[in-house]
Amino acid sequence: MERKMTLQAWQVKNAKIIEQMGLATRHRDVPDTGVPVKMVPGDVYKPSELPNITIAAGVTASVSWGSGAMLELLDMQPDSVYPLQAMTGELFTVVEEGSAACELDGAMLELRKGSLLFMTDGMVRSLKAGPQGLKALEIFSPVRVDHLELAGVDVPTDASVSFADQGVGLASLEVGKLYQIDDIPWTAVGPPSADPDSVGKACAQARIAWGKNVMISFVQMEPNSQFPMHIHPEDQLMVTLQGRMIEGLAHAEPQMLGVQRHHIFQPGGMAHSARLSPEGAECLDVFWPVRPDYLALSKKQHGDDA
Repeated sequence: MERKMTLQAWQVKNAKIIEQMGLATRHRDVPDTGVPVKMVPGDVYKPSELPNITIAAGVTASVSWGSGAMLELLDMQPDSVYPLQAMTGELFTVVEEGSAACELDGAMLELRKGSLLFMTDGMVRSLKAGPQGLKALEIFSPVRVDHLELAGVDVPTDASVSFADQGVGLASLEVGKLYQIDDIPWTAVGPPSADPDSVGKACAQARIAWGKNVMISFVQMEPNSQFPMHIHPEDQLMVTLQGRMIEGLAHAEPQMLGVQRHHIFQPGGMAHSARLSPEGAECLDVFWPVRPDYLALSKKQHGDDA
């Protein structure tokens, strides 16, 4: 697919709609990592249009990334082995299909559908897929330079890639502890409100987890609902998992299909909205850096220990 929208072109249209609608945003200093981002902002990609890397025999991943976070659709063939890998930052792993034996710092864990595992810098992990193989979502932050190299991307020698502590404090999950994604409570993140009493009533609810670097949000949006135009300073990588929606941008209204696993990259400051189909949609949003407004919502709705 030919992609013609330049950075300058969408920024001009984006600035105009922000002014016209009087959109307000939070202000923060987001680190400049120097990571070369290849996705055109606001364009929709199928996994087949993203770089596909081979990590080991029978172990591949479709890869997308922004300045500070990388999203991989990991695919392991039956009985294949993901060799020992030292963490260079944070990693969330969420199993979608199949199973794997995970060795993490010498301990053995059994990953199955719905498993959620959070790892941090310095930990060492390997995986052996089960008889049905393994499909998982993996979110790395900072971006892994070795995986960029596997994708044929040259990282400038002056790129910082990593970044200073953003002051988040504690992660929401215990490092190395095996969770189920259903263990994470729903947080109301959309209209009509995001108050504690609106959980189960808001048009958008999310299972949110975060480290010090990156936040993941499994968001469920109700059929025929709308998410208003808004902006935030954090990068947002999104993959549609189920259903169908129209993403509203200043320069386009791309359709996002779960059956196609459509991806989109919306850099910090890009105004966007969502218009849902009759079947609604479920998506994974990867926010970098961690969104303080979502942190506040989670703590307000679930207590300070959330």
